[in-house]
Amino acid sequence: MLEPEYGEHVIPVLDAIENDPTRQALWNAICDAIDVVCDHPDSAEARREAVRTPGGFKVWQVPIRCRTEDDDWVLLWHEEGPNAVIVYVGSRMFR
Repeated sequence: MLEPEYGEHVIPVLDAIENDPTRQALWNAICDAIDVVCDHPDSAEARREAVRTPGGFKVWQVPIRCRTEDDDWVLLWHEEGPNAVIVYVGSRMFR
């Protein structure tokens, strides 16, 4: 099991979604994705797709399944020691 650690740009996104009652389904889906990453970091679901950052660093992309959102959402993460470092939560259109 890994402990979640959040990148500086992730916390404001999570705070805004958590505090918006109209986005409860998205919040629950994000929590589910974080649980998969932290509880089963070596699973196919947690490591479904590798993405290279512009600097050449590999992160894993996990889909966030939520039917109430217009955009497809994803979580990007990498393992660093005992932590799952979550570097992005947002629209799949980040590329």
